[in-house]
Amino acid sequence: MNSMTTSHSPSPSPAALQRRRVHYFSGFDPRGPAHYHRLCRDEAAKPQPQGGVVQVDRREKQSRLFSRWQVSWQASADGPESVQTEHVFMSWDDLIRANWSRSPWALLREFVQTYVGIVRDVGPRRVKQMYDNAYLTGILPAVYLLGTLLLGVLVGLGASLVLGAWGWLATLPVVAGLWAYGAHKGLFWLLRIFTFIIRMGRGPLPGLAARTRQWVDDMVQRQQEDPVDEVLLVGHSVGTLVMVDAVDQLMRDPRWQALQQGRTTGMVTLGQCCPFVALVPAAQTFRDTLQRVCSAPGLLWWDVSARIDPLCFYNTHPLARSGTAHEGLPLPVLHNAKFFQMYESANWARIRADKLQTHFLYLMTPDKVGNFHLADVLYGPRSLPQQVAAKGLPEKGAA
Repeated sequence: MNSMTTSHSPSPSPAALQRRRVHYFSGFDPRGPAHYHRLCRDEAAKPQPQGGVVQVDRREKQSRLFSRWQVSWQASADGPESVQTEHVFMSWDDLIRANWSRSPWALLREFVQTYVGIVRDVGPRRVKQMYDNAYLTGILPAVYLLGTLLLGVLVGLGASLVLGAWGWLATLPVVAGLWAYGAHKGLFWLLRIFTFIIRMGRGPLPGLAARTRQWVDDMVQRQQEDPVDEVLLVGHSVGTLVMVDAVDQLMRDPRWQALQQGRTTGMVTLGQCCPFVALVPAAQTFRDTLQRVCSAPGLLWWDVSARIDPLCFYNTHPLARSGTAHEGLPLPVLHNAKFFQMYESANWARIRADKLQTHFLYLMTPDKVGNFHLADVLYGPRSLPQQVAAKGLPEKGAA
């Protein structure tokens, strides 16, 4: 168990929020609950800029699909005010691994299929109109792979002029070295993500509908057997995509409606990429689901994105440019996380040097008080409606 104290604490919460449950949906990451428990524990061990003491308990594996750990927040080490949070990890890493090609030949085949889908179904121009960074990230794996092949051919051609036919062997270490470098920098992780998103847009993915039903039944059962003051569904990156249908089914479930009885259910999306799927012509079911979620009674959807994040659709409505009516829908509430204000200059320079890693800033504890801190949202004394109200009105996002 780790803890961290700071010299100042936030003022007492006006609401008596004592117990919370967080259902967390990770991004397209095969590492599973053990990795995210360590991340949660390590970030809790850092100085909390909003103040308070955060303690993370050991991880408990409840089944193949669910792991949980307890997190406690206290205003100070010996203060009376505290909040207890059950953090439930909603596993889908087995489905991720089923869509995680490993051989170079499989990746090359997916490279062709995925970019045909991006050009034909998504439309790079529409992506660029919404957010330049998302467009540049989308073409990055293609540029790198084509550049690698081109450089390999040029090296082989040059070497063959000197050494004859044997000179083409010089292509192998060049291509292998660039391939390894690209894998280290996460470019093939990007390619796998794009492949998964295109597949998701074109039709139901094997096992995902059944998993969603299991998630919903588990959320209902936990609240039936152990009701808490606040329930939050939190998704990061591609996890926001698989979470959308779960939220939709949960909010329409009569059991959940009876349990909540007017209480707000919270939904937090971090670095979401919903427009990528919503743009696919065959994804009508996904668009319909998003439209229902955007107007679901009793739901508060807080969508957090950051300009520095190259893998999200920054400050953009999830149904933007999809052809689906969304003007006037009450949700989501868009929020711009201004990470550049939350880190010391030396740390910020290091963060900016690794663009793909900025996609994970939402999950980190910043150096300074700013306008977003995930641990404060998930474990602190203020409810999600209070958190959203404290941040003021959202900025106007892309439509």
